Amino acid sequence: GAKRAPVSEGFLSNFRLRRAMESPDVESNEASTKNGRSCAHLVPDEPRFKPLWRRFLPAMVVYPLWFYVMLKQDVWMEAFGKFYLMSLTMIFGSLVAGSTPVGGGAVAFPVMVLFIKLSAEDGRDFSLMIQSVGMSSASFLILYAKRHLCHFWLILWMTISAVPGLILGLEVATSSRITALGFTTAVSCFAIAFFYHRECTRQAKGEESQASQALEAWDLQRLDLESSSARRIPLTNLPWLLTALACIFGMAGGFLTAKLGSGADMLAYIFGILWNSLVPKEAQMSENMLTASSVVIMAICSILGTCLRALTAGISREVMLCWAACVPVVVLGAPLGSMLLSPSSTKFLRRCFYLFVLLQFISMGVFQLKADLVAWTVVLVAVLITSLMSHLLMPRTGYLSSRDVERRHHSTT
Repeated sequence: GAKRAPVSEGFLSNFRLRRAMESPDVESNEASTKNGRSCAHLVPDEPRFKPLWRRFLPAMVVYPLWFYVMLKQDVWMEAFGKFYLMSLTMIFGSLVAGSTPVGGGAVAFPVMVLFIKLSAEDGRDFSLMIQSVGMSSASFLILYAKRHLCHFWLILWMTISAVPGLILGLEVATSSRITALGFTTAVSCFAIAFFYHRECTRQAKGEESQASQALEAWDLQRLDLESSSARRIPLTNLPWLLTALACIFGMAGGFLTAKLGSGADMLAYIFGILWNSLVPKEAQMSENMLTASSVVIMAICSILGTCLRALTAGISREVMLCWAACVPVVVLGAPLGSMLLSPSSTKFLRRCFYLFVLLQFISMGVFQLKADLVAWTVVLVAVLITSLMSHLLMPRTGYLSSRDVERRHHSTT
């Protein structure tokens, strides 16, 4: 077939934006793709996007501004001559990041620090700036075409609580080594939780009734839950618990975002898994709703973080040039990702993400941790706790293993 156009960090969304724009039955569609059927039916005929150009509205705004600034500053050779490697990396990195609930910053940060040889602060600044473009583009398309998939209660509380976390993270000074160690630990722990959620479990279609629209925590008190078996916490206390947890996760996500350039999206996704383990099946968030909401949360946090850095400590010229070299790539990622990626390709890219995290973990051990027993202990304990919690939460989330799903399918056919 014809070669596909390279896509970008906004591809950060091909998992996220594509899932937000697909039908809820993506999982069953993946199975049909494996059997050789076409994936063309997966892309809906969204009325608001019938004129194809509407998908590219963010790019139509960004490109003239970018071209004008580049022309006035005359930094074409300085930006692309020095940072062309980062532009190419963002094409590949966006494909991998776009197939997971994390932004392109999760791929950009280690490349900036380990290969471009910039400081951890510069890597953080670049991640925030590049996600401010790519994830904002994806958020626009989600809010424009699939607003009902946004869990506004989750977005509100995670964003509000992320603000003090951002400020605290920018004020707390840490060494580049600690920052790199924290990044590797955070991404590794998220990859484990994501692997359990996406690869070790599958939603049993027809066995559960996840909410078709966003429910606030306080709506749980008004649900008729007589048929639900998930009531482990009194409903009078559950809204308060969920709100408190959302604030804690949001503040932690803001802190990680301020230090690493990403984190709010990862913790929003993990909070969604926890939400589904605590609430009745009638109120659980769908995969589409959770991923779409995490895009919007990370976009807002990236913009806030970029503004805070620009208005306080400032952003280095090196980061600005690197950002300029990548902007025309990332702004196209969201619309192209929604058009080009199939479920089979996103599954392959998810596995690339797992491999990327593993290689990053090994690189950190070889070049940073070495024989530091304290650092190794911290990392391994964090990984062990994440693995244990993911395993314990798995049976409670309303998901069945893929083997159980297949067994039930065969028993009904």
